[in-house]
Amino acid sequence: MVSAKTTEVFATTEDSRAKDVDGWVPSSYLWPLRFIIGFQFFTAWARRYLNAPSKMDWYSKHNIAHKFSTMMPHALPPIQGMIRWLLLHPHWAWDFLIIFSWVEFVVGLFLLTGTLTRLAAFGAAVLSFSMLFGNGWLGTACVDEFQIGSVEGIAAMILMFVGAGGLGVDRWIHKYWDGHLRIGRWDLHLT
Repeated sequence: MVSAKTTEVFATTEDSRAKDVDGWVPSSYLWPLRFIIGFQFFTAWARRYLNAPSKMDWYSKHNIAHKFSTMMPHALPPIQGMIRWLLLHPHWAWDFLIIFSWVEFVVGLFLLTGTLTRLAAFGAAVLSFSMLFGNGWLGTACVDEFQIGSVEGIAAMILMFVGAGGLGVDRWIHKYWDGHLRIGRWDLHLT
């Protein structure tokens, strides 16, 4: 015969296990993934602006916009039309590269610090899959761009669904704001 006290202990244990599975504890184990994905995006920005500023110099032969012409034959249909349009309108290509680079900076910084993690992870997934579809199966600069884009994209999607966990600014944000953005019928969880 099971006493009421024993039943209470089992219920408490099951509740604590459910909290560990659904709460912030398991997602805290994903901080190395969040850190490395954020680091990759942050350093992509740093390579262009700090390490090799000629990549962002419009008149340089090292300008990163030249990659569009090498990407075009390999790009997959969702991105191929956009690359074609950017090649025909180089002034927009330049603006696109500047915006793309600064979005990489913000996404990387937010993932490194765990700030608005789900929103930053969504941005990382869009950037990763855009680079993946833009480079096609075989990359234009290196053969492993397919692996980089797919792994970063899937990792970003994991973070988009899980969040930052306990190790991040989002935990502090939750003390003052629930992390939801409500637009009409949509309820977007940003943290």
